[in-house]
Amino acid sequence: MAKILILGAGVMGSSLSVPALDNGHEVLLAGTHLDVEIIDALKADRSKHPTLRAPLPTEVIPLQIGEVGPEQGAAADVIVVGVSSPGIDWVIGQLIRLVDRPKPIALVTKGLAETGHEKPGAFTDRVRNALGAKGLGDCALIGIGGPCIARELALRQPTSVVFASDELSVAADFARMMQTEYYRVHTSDDLLGVEACAALKNFYAIGVSAMISRYVNPDKAEPAPAKNPTAAVFNQAIQEMARLAAWIGGRRETAFDLAGAGDLHVTVGGGRNSKLGKHLGANLAVTQVMEGPLKGETVEGLDTGRSLAPGLFSAFERGTLNPGAFPLACALLDAILKNKLFAFDHGSLGTALYPMETTS
Repeated sequence: MAKILILGAGVMGSSLSVPALDNGHEVLLAGTHLDVEIIDALKADRSKHPTLRAPLPTEVIPLQIGEVGPEQGAAADVIVVGVSSPGIDWVIGQLIRLVDRPKPIALVTKGLAETGHEKPGAFTDRVRNALGAKGLGDCALIGIGGPCIARELALRQPTSVVFASDELSVAADFARMMQTEYYRVHTSDDLLGVEACAALKNFYAIGVSAMISRYVNPDKAEPAPAKNPTAAVFNQAIQEMARLAAWIGGRRETAFDLAGAGDLHVTVGGGRNSKLGKHLGANLAVTQVMEGPLKGETVEGLDTGRSLAPGLFSAFERGTLNPGAFPLACALLDAILKNKLFAFDHGSLGTALYPMETTS
């Protein structure tokens, strides 16, 4: 039996406790300073997670962050980071406080780290650098990607994900720890590729989801979204994601697997990135949406776009990347950074100049 400390009691961090507990491990679920009500609710009744809408096993140990100290950090065999992307700096501070010796740290947190005018890095890079300053740069880091809706995992619906690490044996060890009949874990040594795709799918899901509201079949009793344009832009998103994953330092084929195409599929199917995209497809500007129907919500695709932009535009200027190969990204960044209406449609695909790429 292993001891697993999860930092972040939101829906994803909480759902990961289910396969871990089903495998007999001890799980401490530590809430952030924003999760006080969640932890209070779970302490009273493990089945009453306020946002997950699914029960957690009674064996989970919910803790407020003030109840977690170096003793719990030292006892943990693995630490799982389950905060949303804006919380990455907070969680790095907690890791510095809690980690006293090298141990695996797994991140389900999705995002890119801005590096000025260079290509963006992964959150795992930021964690490694911060721990390195403490003399713990040899902590093994694992990126968790793939199509996983937290509530479905908590309800034990069949789910396939990928654990990636520069040290494949570390990813494999953690996979064996977590895998169940319903939670099937693949492994990869393409940590940068998985981390890049895990972040970029949130960004691209905004653009794909815009097609759902932009194109509607009018000849039905109840108008329904046209599927052809959504599928075409989904493919465009995957092609661009593959180019960006390779540019960032991963393998382009990772974009065509669970961390890319698979995760993009479920993200387009629902969630805040998808909701934002549908509003953009209906010709609302980003600020209108974020000050209106999504006010107070964290839309991680926006953060990813803002982190991606400086390095991407610099690469365009230097000729490292061709902007003509990224029409969807450029349209999204115009909408995010300049508050323009989302000006991308089926005619923007440009297939004559950029033929379909393969993974071979």
